[in-house]
Order: sequence, then structure tokens, then C-alpha cells
Amino acid sequence: MSFYLRALRHGVLRLFTLPRLSLPILLTLSLTLAAVLAVVAMSSHLIFKPLPDIKDEKNLYVINRTMAVSEDMRVSMFTAKRLALLAEQYKGYGQFAAYQADESAVTVNETNYPVSRFDASHNFMPVVGGTLLLGEQPNNVNTQNSVWISQSLWQSAFQKSVNAIGQTLQIEGTSLQIRGVVSDFSSFNSDNDEKYAQQVWRYYDLAEKAAMPTQMSINGSLLPLFRQTERAFTADDMESFWQQYYLDQGDQLGPMKQMFESMAPESTATLYRDNLMEDQQTMLLFLLATVVILLVMASLNLLNLFIAHYQQREQEFATQLCMGASRNKLLVMSFLENLSTFLLAAVLGLLGAAWLIRLLPIISGGNIAMLELVQIDAITIAVAVAIVLIINLFFAFLSTRQFDEAQLISNLNNGNKGVNAGKVTRLSQVLFIAQLSSAAVILTGTAMLANTAYAELNINLGFEPGNTLIANVRLQNNDDPVLNTAEIEEQAKQDPIATEQKTKQRYQGALEIKNQLEQAVLQVQPSITPVQSQGEPFNFNTVINMTEDEQTRERFTYMTINIAPDYLQTYKLNLLAGQNMSQTQYQNLEPVALINETFAKQLSTDGTIESVIGKEVSLRQIIGVVADNYTIMAKDQGYPTMLYSYSHDAPNFGITLAMQLPPGQRFDKHAIMQAIQYAHPQVIEVDARTLDERWAEQTMPQRVQFYFISALSLLTLLLAAVGSNGMAMSFTELKRFELAIRMATGASRLNLMNRTLKSFNGLLLSALAIAITLACGLYLTLQSVIPLLPAFSWQALIVFTSLLIVIVFSAIVLVVWRIINADPMRALREQ
Repeated sequence: MSFYLRALRHGVLRLFTLPRLSLPILLTLSLTLAAVLAVVAMSSHLIFKPLPDIKDEKNLYVINRTMAVSEDMRVSMFTAKRLALLAEQYKGYGQFAAYQADESAVTVNETNYPVSRFDASHNFMPVVGGTLLLGEQPNNVNTQNSVWISQSLWQSAFQKSVNAIGQTLQIEGTSLQIRGVVSDFSSFNSDNDEKYAQQVWRYYDLAEKAAMPTQMSINGSLLPLFRQTERAFTADDMESFWQQYYLDQGDQLGPMKQMFESMAPESTATLYRDNLMEDQQTMLLFLLATVVILLVMASLNLLNLFIAHYQQREQEFATQLCMGASRNKLLVMSFLENLSTFLLAAVLGLLGAAWLIRLLPIISGGNIAMLELVQIDAITIAVAVAIVLIINLFFAFLSTRQFDEAQLISNLNNGNKGVNAGKVTRLSQVLFIAQLSSAAVILTGTAMLANTAYAELNINLGFEPGNTLIANVRLQNNDDPVLNTAEIEEQAKQDPIATEQKTKQRYQGALEIKNQLEQAVLQVQPSITPVQSQGEPFNFNTVINMTEDEQTRERFTYMTINIAPDYLQTYKLNLLAGQNMSQTQYQNLEPVALINETFAKQLSTDGTIESVIGKEVSLRQIIGVVADNYTIMAKDQGYPTMLYSYSHDAPNFGITLAMQLPPGQRFDKHAIMQAIQYAHPQVIEVDARTLDERWAEQTMPQRVQFYFISALSLLTLLLAAVGSNGMAMSFTELKRFELAIRMATGASRLNLMNRTLKSFNGLLLSALAIAITLACGLYLTLQSVIPLLPAFSWQALIVFTSLLIVIVFSAIVLVVWRIINADPMRALREQ
């Protein structure tokens, strides 16, 4: 058997015969590689590879004009009409299209299918991408009362039958005829909705939207698109359009123009891919840098382990050199011995990466777009193999170059006496300081990020959500037009008596439906307590209004919450001034409202919140002021809020049922939703989720960040433990001869332990001091350059560095004690 085949065979056997070396390599390297390869796969597919269903993506742009409704949220100002007018004005630039997506459900042959519903301009496929697989191409004639379905829905609902064309399906209470089948569309964001391959498409003629009446409300869901064919569309072009739009449509817009311009409008034109990925490219590059640092740290830690192993084979190396072997031959021998271990680590790393990729949609909570595209491919496999081969070659080079050839031969000629009575090499010391420094740098960053993420997850909400279920019930539209707040106020001024009568009729109708639905719920789960208020403090269904102070002419934007007299007691909110809404006021539809402290301070003329009691805002009298609380619109600060009964809105916009159970009990959501669905003929769709579930969804990014940081910290500590283990093994192996002499002269194991640790303390303490100082200095420097980094926290730093010190010291103690217990006297017998 040749020299090199023996080296390969020895490496395979060493997987089983030398677990002290093989297990740390497999565990450390495979875990680190899993993280590295998962990020490599994500970067490859989400940054570098083209989107699967977008044609010529370099010329497709998202154009928009947004306004800031809070510090945390911007909303698009576009409607289909505004985009149609824009497309007409700049038709010489290229092609314009649009779509909006949300979650819905369709019924086919009495079977419900969850779907992503798209409303798009009929030129979507020519402008953006996609393929018609069956049926008619959408045009300005065949889109009325028609729908196109995706390939996945065609497969699941119709088993790819060509007879699907012409059949009908039910969507939100409307029967629509299927006109065609299109390819699945995956290159879109679904925000908080689920993203389905089962899709339905409704198309419209964008040009016809220009003749529609101007809408006095916006929902921000329309995504305007532009494909450049002649000339680039810029933010300046957008500004010019809006200035012209204000001139042409100013009379119809009324106060909306002032509202738009008072909310920091911003015009943008970005590539579709950049808009789709948002800040993900920066995040992925940051993740890539992080995992590369981890890989370097893991390699440094394992290198000390290798050096310690090969120090024990000095006699073998000296023998090989005496027999004529060159250093390069020893390098190849070392490379081949470790090849099987490193290749196995690569395989385990790939398996771990595949498992991580499968978990990414759950871990990320849907906050990373296009994850369904990510998979292990040939590029990822090639990167894995290249990484382990490079690390193996590097290790083999350093492990065989750390010895003095002349000294090895001299030791062999002298009978190898006292070989192990050496000192730790300069290389080992540098590696130990480097590995602790890298661990300290990562732990310092993760300490600050973890401290911030933990604080965001454990905030004072200002209320108690309780064990509350919120059921949003969509009702079939009635014959009355849906009016917005501005139109209702104008109608009330012109004909107050007729408006009041109409409001009471709507209100009574809404109460009647609401009571029927609540009774149906109580029959299913009698222990439930219905809540009179339809709104909840998080205000997940946010509505923004605008008003003007009649005295100062100052305009205010505020959000509204639909409440009843039980709202404050149900959610334990604090009333700061005035009084709560009474049951009489609620039943008689009296125009009264509560406002929050932030809104009260804005309206106050003397700086006190009591001065706003009795003031009229948007035709409602302020009767009380409540304390600010956490809302979706304002996570760190209060957002102006008005709380009153939406008596005029229901049932056009649907009904919200709130219900509570004692803590610890569970809602039978499926039975409750079914009971509501069949309780009234106007019910179209029901969605029920607890406030705890909604809160979990809302805080998913922070929790993902916290979990990721925690996992990164644990992996860093594990790597630090492995590196310390290797350093301690290297140091203690060098002391074996000395330990044997001392034991032969009567020293106890405990005494040997203390002496060994004392001789090691200088290096350990200096390494820790250098590492922590370097980490703190680096973080403070980066913080001055990158303001987004969290504030430096000594408390968090102390906790994480204490863990690092405990882990490192424990690893060293365990190794030293194991070697001392392994009969140091054997070192004398071996000499």
C-alpha cells in the first residue's frame, strides 16, 4: 500500500479511533458551514440570479409617491385613476402597468381554496412577465365578470382539465367565469398575508380608470409599474405629474391635497428587484460577513486543536524526515489524513444548510421575500467543497511548518528525552489571542443587538390584551354607497336630519347582525364573553383621518378606533381626564369621543389635557382623554387617536366581533368561524385570530432577530470552548514530561492542576484583556460611523463577556484535568 493510500486509510480510521479530534471538527465545522452555506444559497438566489417570472428585469421599475403616516410607516398615494393619468401624460417614455395582491379564498364545487388574489391591469403579462397557458389573453373586452387562475389552482381544483375554461368559481360572494390559465407568479411581496401559488387574477383596462371619480381615500396597496422602452422615468417626472394633478384635480381633491402635502411626500423610481428585496440585499451581505467571521473564528479554534495533535507526533515526523521524507510530503500526508474528516463535515454542513433553508420561512416569519426560490444547488455544493479543501490545506501547511526540522532530528538522535518539556509556540499564542478576540468582537455586537431586541420584545404596552379573539367578518355589499368621513361630514352639514336618520338605520342594522353573530358564537362556546367594542388597542385595522382646528386653522391627522363603553375596562386603559362614554350616549348615537394624550396635547391651547374636554373635533365632542398606548402606528411614541363608535360605517365595511375567555382557556376558532359563516346570509368571509397571535406576528422580526443573535452567541461560545480546548491540550501536552517528574516526586493531582493553571493564567488573562478591549473599541468606533447600531450597554457586555470567560476557563480546566488523570507517569515510560 502506498504512502498516500495509507494516509487516506489512517484518516478514515481516525474518525472512529480518535474522537477527541474528529468530533470537535465535525461538530464545529459542520454547524458553521450550515450557517455559511445557507447564507450563500440565499445570496446566490436572491441577489445574483434573475427573478424567475420577470422578463428583462433591468428595465422594470416601481414608481411611487408615498406619504409618511407615522415615523414607522409610509403609504402609497396612488390609485388606479392617478396611475392612468400618469400613464397618459408619459406614454412616450414606456409602458405602465399595476397590480395589488392580497389573501383571499375561492370556492369551486363547494370546496374552499386559499389563494393570493391579484387585481392587475390587463397588460400585466406583456409588461411584467408571465405566460398564458390556456384560454384567452386578457384585453379591454373580456375582463368583465371574468377571472384567470394560476397553474397551481388549475391543478388542485380542476386537475388540469381543459374544461376548466368557461366554468365559474366563487370569490368573496361573487360568481366569476374562468377565461384562462396563467403561470404561477412568485415575484411579489405579500406583506402580512400568506403567499400562495394558488392564485386568481382579475384584470382591468388601466386607461378606463382615468374617467373614474376621484377617490377621497387611499389604502396604499396599488403597486405602480413602469417598463422603460424609450426614456427613463425619474423622481422629477413624478413631482411634475403631481403638481399638474393638483392643478387639474384640485376641486375634486378638496382638503386631501393639503393632507397629502403635509405628510412629507416622497417620489421614487426604483428597480422592481430592488423594491421587492427592499433592504434584504444589505441584510444578506451583513449575514454573509457575519458567517464568514464565524468561519474564520471556527478555523482558528480548530487550528489550535490540530497543532496540539501534531505536537504529539513530533517523534513520528522526525522519523519520517530521517528516512528522507520532505516537508511537502508531510504536508500531503497531513492533508490526506484529514480529507475524510473535512469532506464529512462538508456533507453534514450541506445537510444542515438544507434543514435551515426549510425552516427559514418559519424562522423569518415571512419577512424575507422570495424564500421559496432558495435551495441547495451546484454552486452551494462547490462552495462547501472549496471551503473545506482550503481549510484542510491551510491546516496541513501550518501544522507541518511549526517544527524546526533540525531540532526534531536532534531530539530523535538524543533518544527523544525531554521533547515535551517545551514551551507554547508563538503561533499558538497568536492564534489563541486571535480566536478570543474574534469571539469577543462577535459577542460584543450580539450583546448590544440582543439587549435591544429583548427590550423591543418586553415593552410596556399600556394596556392588557387579555385572552381576546378578534373575528373580522366581511359582509356582502348593500345598495348604499360607502361614504368616507369627509363626504359624511359634508352631507351632515347639508341635510342633518336625513343624515341622522340614515345613520340610525345603518347602526340598527349593524347591531342586529352583530347580535345574531354573537348568539351563534355563544351556542358553540358558551363560556365566551362578547365584547361590545369592535376596536382593539393595537389597532391592526388602521384608519387615518384628517381634521382642521377651526380657531388656529391647523390641520391634524389622527387614527380612529371603534369603541363602546366597555372598551377601557376590557383592555385596562387609563382615563386621564374627563369621563368615559356612557351606555346611553352609545345607544343614542351621541357624537362624543375620547382622544389619547398625544392628540390632546396637540389640540390643547394652554398645555393641559383638561382644556380639550368639551372641544369639538370632526363634529364630535371630546368627553375624555386616555393614556397613550402601544399601537401599530406608533411603537415608540403616541400617535394622535380618536376613539368613538363607528355608527355610520357598519355594515358596509363589515363587522368586527371581539370576545374573551378566562386566562388559560382556548378558543375553538374553527367552530367559531363556521358558526359566524352560517349565522347570517350577508356573511361572505370570516377571519379570526387572537390578539396574542397578532402580536406574535407583529413582533416576529424582533423575535427572529433575537433568536438569530442568541444562536450566533451560542455558536460563538461553542467555538470559543473548542479553541480553548485545543490551546489547553497543546499547552498541557507540552508539560506532560514536567508533570510526570513532579508526580514521581510526590506531587498530587490537585497540586499539578493548580501549577498548570497558574502557568497558563498569564496567557489567558492577557488574551482576554486584549480581546475585550479590542471588541469594545471596535464597536464604539463602528457606532460613531453607523448611527443605526444600538447604544453601548455595559450591562449586556458584562453578561456576555462573563459567559465567555466562564466557558473558556471551564474548557481549559476540563482538558488539563483529563490529561493529568490520564497517568502522566506514562510520559516517563515512553521516553
